[in-house]
Amino acid sequence: MSGLAIITEACIEVKDRACVDVCPVQCIYEYNPTTNVLFSEEEAGSGVIENSHVPDPDMIAVFSDTILYVNVDECTSCTACYQRDVCPVGAIYPEEQVPDGASKTQYNSSDANKGHDHTFFIQLTRDVFAD
Repeated sequence: MSGLAIITEACIEVKDRACVDVCPVQCIYEYNPTTNVLFSEEEAGSGVIENSHVPDPDMIAVFSDTILYVNVDECTSCTACYQRDVCPVGAIYPEEQVPDGASKTQYNSSDANKGHDHTFFIQLTRDVFAD
């Protein structure tokens, strides 16, 4: 499916969660290292858990709870989360437009990591959900 949302390095240590509130299917997850569970909330900060998954231990160890994760099996490619006015740090891209640092792919204007290769996050997004 084209248009799957990929969250990249600008989200690290930020996790604004505005994307959680606009996602109609709650496919954006946060990691809780205490319970070792990836969870999505009905509304960011509400404490109402919509879905949960067990993470792959090797993949979750890369960034742990410092970043949000999209479950691409649940993402409907609705485009809501990667609209310019949603993520204040420009961390979310459609899969086909994730910048690789070398091509003429456009970076989001608010992405502080322009020039970096973000393609690593495509595979991480796919591999972090173990179940």
